[in-house]
Amino acid sequence: QVPPSRLGAWAASADRCNAGAWRATAASSCGGVGGQRRGYHVAIVGSGPSAFYTAKYLFKQAPAGTGVGVDMFERLPTPFGLVRFGVAPDHPEVKNVIHDFDQVASTEGFRFFGNVELGVHVSLEALREHYDAVVLCTGAQGERLLNIPGEHLQGVVGAPHFVQWYNGHPDHVALRPQRPGSAAAVIGQGNVALDIARILTRSPEELHATDIHGAALAQIAAWQRDGLQTVHVIGRRGFIQAAFTNKELRELDTYDDVLPIVDPAELALSRNAASEQELSKSRMKKRSVDILEKMARNFADRGTTSKRIVHLRFLSSPCEVLPSEDGSSVGGLRIHRNELQGEPGQQAAVRSSGGEAEDIACGMVVRSVGFDITPMEGLPLDGRKRVPHKQGRVEDAAGGLYVAGWVKRGPTGIIASNIADAQETAGRLLADLSSRGGDPPARAGPSEVEAAVRASGTRVVSYEDWRRLEAEERRRGEADGKSAAKITDVGEMLRLL
Repeated sequence: QVPPSRLGAWAASADRCNAGAWRATAASSCGGVGGQRRGYHVAIVGSGPSAFYTAKYLFKQAPAGTGVGVDMFERLPTPFGLVRFGVAPDHPEVKNVIHDFDQVASTEGFRFFGNVELGVHVSLEALREHYDAVVLCTGAQGERLLNIPGEHLQGVVGAPHFVQWYNGHPDHVALRPQRPGSAAAVIGQGNVALDIARILTRSPEELHATDIHGAALAQIAAWQRDGLQTVHVIGRRGFIQAAFTNKELRELDTYDDVLPIVDPAELALSRNAASEQELSKSRMKKRSVDILEKMARNFADRGTTSKRIVHLRFLSSPCEVLPSEDGSSVGGLRIHRNELQGEPGQQAAVRSSGGEAEDIACGMVVRSVGFDITPMEGLPLDGRKRVPHKQGRVEDAAGGLYVAGWVKRGPTGIIASNIADAQETAGRLLADLSSRGGDPPARAGPSEVEAAVRASGTRVVSYEDWRRLEAEERRRGEADGKSAAKITDVGEMLRLL
């Protein structure tokens, strides 16, 4: 017999099944108990907010007398997806949602299988064959491009990778962003763009207490010592159409060593007749006016201040990334002026016929214009790279496949947007299973998948294992005056278990 320490979490999970741990919920793949009908077995791929919320509402919405067992598969040993690797390190309050996820993980019938990659250690086909339903919560791993000349130059970096670099994602801690010199440009005006601008300009001493990746913070501190003073945040439309929230906007004006500025002329140009109609219908945007007008009053100080500057640029689009003198890397960014055209709520940014292009000297360009869904074998995508579905049920012939989160609705919204999204998917899934009537159709069960993954040789990480890693990260952080020091190497994580 192979020792349980070798089999890892899969063997331990199978032992719990044999001991009857799922009797009150899914009755596991061990079969029903007494006269109770067999419960449902659901596989969830991914462990971000949409995955945990889907699991939560599967448990909450299951019909009385019908148990549900949820197996959650995650490529990394660590759960929580963008909560761990996307939320800004200086926004710990946003990560409090993890407490809710911990409660989901403690629900009887829940099992976490980390360090298991779909398509490597287990196939989507196998999950669909052995589970009553499969929910993909895989997010949007791709990124939209600018499609402008010079985008290939060294020094152009995508926001997803840049954010995951300073958040300690194992795939991106080795990123080596180019030295920006005196200025960097961030293309896009969502909250992610403002996060990046804030992290680049805030005092490293203040950020040290967060769980930001230490090597990334040291690099940013070096850039500031070398003269990084201005971060341009560039949006193609006006402030009324910008995606950032007032909370993120207001925060820029709360640091002693950061000066947020806006060109008063760009504020005025943003307020055409159609935009004024949009403004009149948005309480949130009305509140942003005072914040932006204060930043506009700072504009005159841009040439004399000793503070680092966050310059919000409106009605501007990049048209070319300019090369350095030797042509090998970023030397600047050329932008052109836009004007807004169209009906209220449908305005588009169109290049202004009379405006000249402006060149901004900078050594780094961060592209923050949105995520994109990447193709996955077995998952249909339409021409817009969207999954065709009905209330989360993927429209394909085989059935039993569902989506939640960004892979369902596209890469939009905040963490809380996943709640209603997951409720809908969970409700649709349970209604579909219930409509079959009687016992669910006989399947080989999750144990067949477990055996296949054991044979693949991966060391599966259970939720209990993750809690041990989490405790170690907190211990290391406490020793260094930080909330936590993330372990960024998968091999080290596995050696600690």
